[in-house]
Amino acid sequence: MTLKPTPRWMQTALDSAAKASVAMPWQRGARRAEMLARRKGAAAPVAAKRPALAAC
Repeated sequence: MTLKPTPRWMQTALDSAAKASVAMPWQRGARRAEMLARRKGAAAPVAAKRPALAAC
């Protein structure tokens, strides 16, 4: 019994799986830190207003 050649769809799936580069959680540290810093920067003016409201 001879082996059949790999179907085209399977070969395409295997090739794309080999090329896939998924960012693991430990690899995205710099990007995540930058995003959190931007979020904190946008939230800072709102945080400055709240102590004045809390004093009332």
